[in-house]
Amino acid sequence: MKNLHPFAPGLARLAKAVVVVATLLLLHACASAPDRSPATDGRTNGLVMLIEFEGIDGIRHWERELDRRKLTALVQVEDKVLARWPDDFRRLVAKGHVISGIHAETAFWDVPYQQQYRTMQQVQQSVLRATGRPMRVFGSRYFAYDANTLKAADALGIAYVLGRGTAAERAVVYAPREHRARVISVSNVPFKEMGGGSLCDYSLWARGSTDQDFAQVVERVITLRPSDLILVSHAYLGGTKARWWRTYEAALSRPEVAWRGFDAWVGALQPKDLPLAQVPVNREVKYEAPKPAVPLEQLEDIDGVRGAPASAAGATGVCQ
Repeated sequence: MKNLHPFAPGLARLAKAVVVVATLLLLHACASAPDRSPATDGRTNGLVMLIEFEGIDGIRHWERELDRRKLTALVQVEDKVLARWPDDFRRLVAKGHVISGIHAETAFWDVPYQQQYRTMQQVQQSVLRATGRPMRVFGSRYFAYDANTLKAADALGIAYVLGRGTAAERAVVYAPREHRARVISVSNVPFKEMGGGSLCDYSLWARGSTDQDFAQVVERVITLRPSDLILVSHAYLGGTKARWWRTYEAALSRPEVAWRGFDAWVGALQPKDLPLAQVPVNREVKYEAPKPAVPLEQLEDIDGVRGAPASAAGATGVCQ
């Protein structure tokens, strides 16, 4: 049919040009947009991770505080602590916390496969005995791992291996194409001449940080608004020492961070699918011997934290 409107061809060409320009603008916006996790409403996707080698007081303090906020954590515990207080960790699992195993004696860099496999299997069995649940997350000393670690994780059915930070304060999950196991690269921050380390009370304390320094580091990281964040506490430090705990208390109240349980945290980010050879690796450790500004025993305790009873087993209702 012949077009009777004299301006119709020009209007059609104009419409096509508008569509092309709009498409180009959209592509540019997508390419230049910050690397943020989906489903976070622009807030940082935050995970609390607890580590315990010593006792139970710090874990119980953290448990009570997380209960009040209806939050859960990734809780990494050494075998001897699991064996001594299994009821505490079964209670934590029932509330939705995820228990991770740890081998603190050896950094799994360039360690033979069979040695790694046997060690990881022993840790896996300890977690299962103590909690009644399979171990889903494993970490070695310094969050070290290599191809043998991932191979052993695949063989043992361990879903995640912890790794040192590779993207500054932003935590990243890598999905190496050769393996089923994924690598959780934790948040990493520098401190003076002591190099980088986890966003963690012990890591900063061992590098000579005071509690004021630690507070400033955490404040700076949150202000930077990374897409994904892991805030770590050695519970015997951050969960028992008053001035260090205050930094965590403040961080948990920050509206810029959506604090999530482990599964929700993993589900809110996009793993990086790469060949293993292209997955970044961080082997920097400059604080093998701690050099604290103030020794642990001189730090002020939280009132009433020592020997406090376990949190009530029925205090559930936490969010994942």
